[in-house]
Amino acid sequence: MTYTSPIIDAHVHMFPDNLFDAIWKYFKRNYWDISKEIYSNEIPSFLSQYNVQYHTSLLYAHKPNISRDLNDWVRFISKSYSQIIPFGTIHPEDKYFSEELERILSPDKLDFTGLKLQLMVTDFDPNISRLEEMYEKLLEYDKVLVLHIGNGPTADHCRNKSLGMSPHVGIKKLRPVLLSYPKLKLQIPHLGATEYGEMFNLAKEYKNIFFDTAMVLIDHKVFPSGLERESMIDDVKGLQNRILFGSDFPNIPYNYSFCLNETLQLDLPIGIIEKILYKNALCHYNLKIET
Repeated sequence: MTYTSPIIDAHVHMFPDNLFDAIWKYFKRNYWDISKEIYSNEIPSFLSQYNVQYHTSLLYAHKPNISRDLNDWVRFISKSYSQIIPFGTIHPEDKYFSEELERILSPDKLDFTGLKLQLMVTDFDPNISRLEEMYEKLLEYDKVLVLHIGNGPTADHCRNKSLGMSPHVGIKKLRPVLLSYPKLKLQIPHLGATEYGEMFNLAKEYKNIFFDTAMVLIDHKVFPSGLERESMIDDVKGLQNRILFGSDFPNIPYNYSFCLNETLQLDLPIGIIEKILYKNALCHYNLKIET
């Protein structure tokens, strides 16, 4: 399929160079090799070759008291590249937790699009009382929470077969959050892998749940990517207004063009493909674009 419309990538990572180096070292030891190790200041121009007009700056604080520096870095790089959709991060044990939440989200301060938490990496539960303030601030300012709460990929599909699974992920951890904050604007990466069906059913109940397609719906043969589910395409059609294209770039073991081409080859009408590739993101992130 020839595709000439814009692309918005809802799952791009951006970190300072030293953190990318550490992350890639960890990935190569435990998960897979990185196809293109590219630093953050090169990402916008690289993605523009594929007509990516906006992309996220997803990052996370793996330990307390580094989030402020990371958020300052996001502010700097997003001012330098207009196509960046700025996302910050937070850690519940930050000594400046409350002040930083206000600084990240307030329209009078950094006014980021939202926050990213990566529960596969960080050692805290999404239901601890300390995070209640975060959820309330996200609602107050109508911001997005990108929450990696899925339990995939599992260790049997990783390079390190003894890799442990975080006790803080899975739909069992998500349900209580949504019961308390049903209007939370939530983006769940990887279509909620591997609990696809349960996640999709939850999205039918909570209309502010969006999903991104990072490393799923792709025949990459690294781990089961959802295409093996007989009902996957029908499920995507049913949630066609709430699915966002995401690549997980640059932390992927294949070329960027591969995940784009795989998306274009899905057994879906072009109208739904366009929703996934950019139209849904316009709504989700409140963006405008020239088509």
